[in-house]
Amino acid sequence: MRIKAIIVDDEKHGRENLSGILQEYCPEVLIIGQAGSVEIATEQINTLKPDLVFLDIEMPGVNGFQLLERLDKVNFEVIFVTAYDSYAIKAIRFSAVDYILKPINLNDLKSAVEKVATRLQRKEENKRIQELYRNLNQPENPRIGLPTGDRIEFIEVSNIIHCRGEVNYTHIFLKNGERLLVAKTLIEFEDLLKDYQFIRTHKSHLVNLKHVTAFIKSDGGALKLSNGESVAISRRRREPVMEKLKAFIA
Repeated sequence: MRIKAIIVDDEKHGRENLSGILQEYCPEVLIIGQAGSVEIATEQINTLKPDLVFLDIEMPGVNGFQLLERLDKVNFEVIFVTAYDSYAIKAIRFSAVDYILKPINLNDLKSAVEKVATRLQRKEENKRIQELYRNLNQPENPRIGLPTGDRIEFIEVSNIIHCRGEVNYTHIFLKNGERLLVAKTLIEFEDLLKDYQFIRTHKSHLVNLKHVTAFIKSDGGALKLSNGESVAISRRRREPVMEKLKAFIA
């Protein structure tokens, strides 16, 4: 399928560079417009009706997030193109929105375009941008996008009790008793959730300290959780787990 796309970047060489890479390596993407300002971008989006917008985050005056908020409806896919920004990238990753970093990595670009093509073929509604707005405004308790089967479930981080890894998959145990199977590794979740009182207790377990109800001393140590389950603590992780638990309780 052909994907009609607009490139939005205040730097001309950035637009030309991305356009050239897309033409050579992603021929399914048809560039129908380029914009160097928010005003031009808004006009092109409203008149050209793109399937996809490559959107630079850091632009003078109004950033990429604010551009999207100005639109009546975001009925197109978005791939953010940005230099590294820990706050913005964290919100983007939680919201399951696609992004690529400058300088552009070809594999990352092709992967993002492929995911967009799949969603366009399925005619999925783009709810991820709404979740991104929420996560930018409520960074203390974001909702994380969990791909399960043919849809994405958005779950508040505070509702996750613990995660159990199984090779390239992770079981997510929720406060309401539900369990989700997600095609991501436990290491990926550890990286995403480390700033929200989650700690790795074992090679297979990641625990939300807010849901720990007791420490069990027997059998090398374990944590009892709010859902009644007990999660083992490995010998080499016992000391950092205890330190983190004491700091959390204090």
